[in-house]
Amino acid sequence: MTPPRPSPEAAPADARRAAATRTAGGGLVCAAVALVLVASGLWSTVAGVVLAALGIGLGIAALVRSRGTEQRRLLVVSAVAAIVLGALSLLTGGARLALWPVAEAYQECVAGTLTLSGAAQCQQELEDDIWSYLSGDPGAPASEGAAGASTASTSNASAEPGSATARP
Repeated sequence: MTPPRPSPEAAPADARRAAATRTAGGGLVCAAVALVLVASGLWSTVAGVVLAALGIGLGIAALVRSRGTEQRRLLVVSAVAAIVLGALSLLTGGARLALWPVAEAYQECVAGTLTLSGAAQCQQELEDDIWSYLSGDPGAPASEGAAGASTASTSNASAEPGSATARP
């Protein structure tokens, strides 16, 4: 006794479902990798933005491919997750690229500080730098001005006692 053969219509439906599953999975992987990459260096951020756009496109393609398949709830959830993660990565990476000089100055400031008050100062400088960068202020960013002011006050303080002792 042989088992009944599947109907010819069942095979294309399974193939469509498998293609939609692969597409949704690929979109989800691209979006997740993009989310990690946008928090790195310049070229990693660019690659993350590209992967985020690819993840969004694959998520939309998975939604279209899942149309007409049975039990598509998991497909829709994974495709929507790919779109949401991709959009988050795209926005984060795009903002990071748009504000690249400010972001680099903040990372250097945080890497050089050891105290909570230093981290709070870096955060304040970041906010000031973002506003001055977005407003197109041609002046020096606040982080450079604060560093220059602290260096100048240190050199002035050390010069005054030396000059007082040099005088008779």
